[in-house]
Amino acid sequence: MLRQQQSHQQKEADYQQQLLRANFQSQERERNRIGKDLHDEVGALLTTTKLYFQHLDRNTQEEKFAEIKSKAFSLLEETMTTVRRVSHDLRPVVLERLGLVEAILNVVDKINQSDQIKIEFKHSLSTEPDAEYSLNWYRIVQELINNTLKHADATLIVLDLKTLQGELWLTYSDNGKGLTPESDTASGLGMQNIRSRIGLMQGEMNIKQKEQGFEVVLKSKLKP
Repeated sequence: MLRQQQSHQQKEADYQQQLLRANFQSQERERNRIGKDLHDEVGALLTTTKLYFQHLDRNTQEEKFAEIKSKAFSLLEETMTTVRRVSHDLRPVVLERLGLVEAILNVVDKINQSDQIKIEFKHSLSTEPDAEYSLNWYRIVQELINNTLKHADATLIVLDLKTLQGELWLTYSDNGKGLTPESDTASGLGMQNIRSRIGLMQGEMNIKQKEQGFEVVLKSKLKP
């Protein structure tokens, strides 16, 4: 009995460590992506802009001066747009301004416009989660949709988001190739990231067995 209890505790500790590792890996990938975007795009734009301004110092012809200045300011505008895009990826503006439902609707509408797959989004939130939890749920929905688009060959996704007895519940399903808890996709990094986010919110995740398609039910508190 004691040995079984110790084995169970060890498995639980290993699982928690796995969740934590997945979270750190996700954060590291995000940092690397942001760093690459800033280096490759913003860095190059600022370097080119600097060259234009240096050229201004050496050019006294009024017509040429105006042309170079115009190009320099165009590059600065492009740099600002790029920075805004990187910032938007960190915390979407629509999530900040309008909340979780509108942010998910924004994602759903863009995908539905492709006519490659249909997403039905049902929602009945009586209470908005706090900012941290809203971002976690937004990323979870993104990851689930991304998994379906990449692996499932589905034509339909159904999202049901609601509050129930002070908790936020999400039921997500598609009509694709299906997935079991033992499959590679179920234990892959994408699903680990989802488990990690749910774990950080002290929530629960249950992948349901289906003959066809995939279904998962997730729930968490609305705030820490």
